[in-house]
Amino acid sequence: MNRQKPILYILKTLILGLCPSCLKASIFHKIIILKRDCHICSEDFSKYNLGDADNFFVILVVGIIIMAGLVFAEIHYQPSLSLQMIIWIPATIILSILFTRPIKAYFLYLGYKLDKKRKNTQYEK
Repeated sequence: MNRQKPILYILKTLILGLCPSCLKASIFHKIIILKRDCHICSEDFSKYNLGDADNFFVILVVGIIIMAGLVFAEIHYQPSLSLQMIIWIPATIILSILFTRPIKAYFLYLGYKLDKKRKNTQYEK
């Protein structure tokens, strides 16, 4: 019987950036750099080609949030250009770092699950 993991459990692992195989070790080296493999279960992360998908979604999400905040501030408060830059440049950097980890973890998790499913269907044939 194949049980699916609850969505909250998966979200917790994505936010914490845990290995999709053993769910114990972190997949990140430093802040946002992916490790090559898991030091606990030896899962090789380099075989999952993430490409630029994670970067695209980070730029999309952060861009929407920053632009919405910028337009809201401009319409309601009309702050000066220098104040806008002081607020929105650091906010963009911080949000980019905060969103990069779970989005990279999601695409790695997705690659892991697709690879696992592909191997299972090959053995069934």
